[in-house]
Amino acid sequence: MYGDVYEVCRNMEKVMGMFSEELREMDRNTVQYMIDEMQATIDAQSAALEEEKKRHEEEKKKYEEEMQDLIATQTAALDKAMKRIEELERKVGSEPVK
Repeated sequence: MYGDVYEVCRNMEKVMGMFSEELREMDRNTVQYMIDEMQATIDAQSAALEEEKKRHEEEKKKYEEEMQDLIATQTAALDKAMKRIEELERKVGSEPVK
């Protein structure tokens, strides 16, 4: 009878050992799953950030092009105005003073 009890206890230790090993394996798997999930989140955020950066750079380039066009337009208008002023000054200088 003591032998039977001893065998049950011995098997219980073996069962508990197997159970503990399974729990350790589950813990490792859970940790790996969490790491994989975090990496997926990081990858998604990196992609979104890269896309936002690209969009921002495109907007900046478009704005700079618009500013260059505006500068060119204003420069042309200024040149035209300066020529007109020169013409008027010549005209006024050639007219007799009254």
